[in-house]
Amino acid sequence: MFYGPPGCASAPPRGIVVSRCLKLLLFIAALANLARAAEGASKPHILFILADDQRWDTIAALGNAQIKTPNLDALVARGFHFTNAYCMGSMIPAVCQPSRTMLLTGRSLWRIPDPRAKAVPPGVSLLPRVMAAAGYKTFHCGKPGNSYPAAHAAFDKNVELAGRTAATATEMADQAIRFIREHDAAKPVFMYLAPSVPHDPRLAPERFKSLYRASDIALPKNFMPRHPFDNGELDVRDELLAERPRTPEEMRQHLADYYATISHLDDEIGRVMSALSERGWLENTVVIFSSDQGLAVGGCHGLMGKQNLYEHVKPPLVIAGPGIPRGESDALVYLFDLFSTVCQLAGATIPAEVEGHSLLGILRGEQKSVRPSLFAAYRGCQRMIRDQRWKLIAYNASGVRNVQLFDLENDPDELANLALDARYMAERGRLGRMLVEARRAFGDPIDF
Repeated sequence: MFYGPPGCASAPPRGIVVSRCLKLLLFIAALANLARAAEGASKPHILFILADDQRWDTIAALGNAQIKTPNLDALVARGFHFTNAYCMGSMIPAVCQPSRTMLLTGRSLWRIPDPRAKAVPPGVSLLPRVMAAAGYKTFHCGKPGNSYPAAHAAFDKNVELAGRTAATATEMADQAIRFIREHDAAKPVFMYLAPSVPHDPRLAPERFKSLYRASDIALPKNFMPRHPFDNGELDVRDELLAERPRTPEEMRQHLADYYATISHLDDEIGRVMSALSERGWLENTVVIFSSDQGLAVGGCHGLMGKQNLYEHVKPPLVIAGPGIPRGESDALVYLFDLFSTVCQLAGATIPAEVEGHSLLGILRGEQKSVRPSLFAAYRGCQRMIRDQRWKLIAYNASGVRNVQLFDLENDPDELANLALDARYMAERGRLGRMLVEARRAFGDPIDF
C-alpha cells in the first residue's frame, strides 16, 4: 500500500502513525544511550583507595619482606610508584583531617576550608563535583570523621562507615562491590574508598592476626627508646599508646597488629579488584593507592604517631591502569597533587584555584619532577624543608629550639644529625633560607 502525505486518501490509520513514531523515538533514544555508553567507555574508570595511617614501607613489593600484601604487590608490579609522596602536614594532632581536606580540594595546608564547616566556601572546588561535571558517576565509602564531610556529601552516593572494628575493611569492600555490580555503566565511575584502616585500634580477623608472631618482627633501623629531645608534641594521644621508654617487645607487638590490619585491608582490596574484573572493567580502570600519611609505629625515633616530620610519615603512592607504564619516581610530590592528576586522567578541566600539580607527565616519562623542593609543617612547633638529597627540620618547643640536618642519600633512616657539623654549615644555611621562602610562599601564619 502507498502511504502518501497526511491528508491524502491513501494515508495510514492514525494508530499506525503513532506506533511508528514511538518506534522511531525509541530507536533515537537507544542510539543516544549507545552514544553515552561509548563516551563513558572512552574514559577510564578511576578507583582511588586512601588508607588511614599506612606508612610507605608496609607493602612487600616495596621492600618489606615481613608483611604479606599480595594484592598491593600485584598493583605495584603492573603500575608506577612514587617514593617521596608527602602529606604537607597539619595544625592539629588529627593529621588525617587536613590531609584528606587538602586532597579533596587540591589546596595547600593554610588555604583549605574549615573541614568542620557544613557549607563549602565560594571559590573552593571539590574533587567529586569536578568529576561529576566530567561525566563521572561518583561514589565515596569511608570514615565520616577527621575528613571533609562537605566533600563526602558532594558524591552521587556517599556511604560513611562509623566506628572502627575488625570488620571495617570488609564493610568497605562490600559497599564498593555492591556499587560496581549495580552501576549501569552508562557513565564511567570515580570511586573513592577511604576507610579508617589501619588506624588504631588495630583490629583484624584472626586469620590475619595469625600471620604475624610479634617475636619474629624486625624493629625499624631507627628504633629508639625515646626521642632525643622535646619536639613539641611528645604527649599527644598517639604517643601515649605505648609505654616510655619504648621496649623492643612492645614495639614488635604493635607492628604485628599493624601488619595484620594492613594484610586484611589488602585482602579486601583484592575482592574489589575481582569485582572490577568480573564486570569487565579492570582493563579500563586506573587504580590509585595511597594513605593520608604514615606514622612512627614501632618506635621510629622513639615515637609512635604521625605528629612529626620524619620520613616515616610518608605514605605509599601507587598508580596503575591503562596507559600507565611500570616504573617508579623519587620526585617530591604532595598528596594534594592527586586532585590535578585525577582530573587529567579523567579529561576534566583542572580548576584555576587548585594548587596541586598533575603527576601525569612523570607517569608518562615526559618530566622528572614537579617541584625542586618540598615543605611541611606540624602545628607551631615543627617545620621541614627538603630537596632531592638534603633535609632540614626546625623545632620550637615552647621556645626551646632544635635543628636537624640529614643527608637522605647516605642516611635514609635519619640517624646522623649533621646540623652542628662545621662541614655542612653551607647546606644548613641554604636549606634555612629555602625554609623561610617556603613559609612565605605557602602563607604560614605562625611566628615560628
